[in-house]
Amino acid sequence: MVDRINVNCSVFEYRLLDVLSRYIQRIPCECIALSGGIDTTLIAVVAKLNGIELNGFYAYYKDGIPRDMPFIIHVSKKLNIPIKLFAMDLNYVKRVLNDVYRCIGGGEYNELCVELRNDVVFYTVLEAAKEHDCSCIYTGSGGDEVFAGYGFMLWLREEELEGYREKWATMGRYPELEISKCLGVNVVAPYLSKEVLEEAMKIPAKCLRGSGFEGKRVLRNLLNGFGMELIGERAKTPAEAGAGTDSICITP
Repeated sequence: MVDRINVNCSVFEYRLLDVLSRYIQRIPCECIALSGGIDTTLIAVVAKLNGIELNGFYAYYKDGIPRDMPFIIHVSKKLNIPIKLFAMDLNYVKRVLNDVYRCIGGGEYNELCVELRNDVVFYTVLEAAKEHDCSCIYTGSGGDEVFAGYGFMLWLREEELEGYREKWATMGRYPELEISKCLGVNVVAPYLSKEVLEEAMKIPAKCLRGSGFEGKRVLRNLLNGFGMELIGERAKTPAEAGAGTDSICITP
């Protein structure tokens, strides 16, 4: 059995980068749901390294405070990725609400505002990708679940953490993927692909958590190695805060 305490985390970083690169090279998309976060930025970096030209899509609530916006602009300039911004107002949100709930299965979410906030953003981005004739669009789906991006995961025992990761990797529910099927948009989620998951599940907890227990340390180190420290070391921002939708709460 491998001594996980003394293992060199950089080995897992190189292996993950290799399998991620091969997967993205095999399935090139010209579009990406760019959030300025760790997950989608690393996918964008790897795609650009493989000569794939990207167009970024980002939706935000115009009456909120979209905390991801400065990071989006930074990634766009740093990687030379044109970004299409879509400002949502309350009337728009109310107008598409029924479609969003239809796509994610309806009533079970009726009283949960946080799902609304996130799913409206996914819906808007994927609808825009469809309108712009994207053959496929990359998403960072699974990044938090597979690489320990949620705060509560950082304090679990290693066995518990591995259990959560395996459960979400195989049985996790990702509304953005449901919405993509509903809209007829081809979403490519590299972190949830079979080959990337197989490699990711070999990564020890200490290489995911990092010395500061910040989570996703493997992904952060990869970004830092490509000169993307501003993104690699950013604190996690909940999706609804990043898009400025945290002030919305509407029930259908």
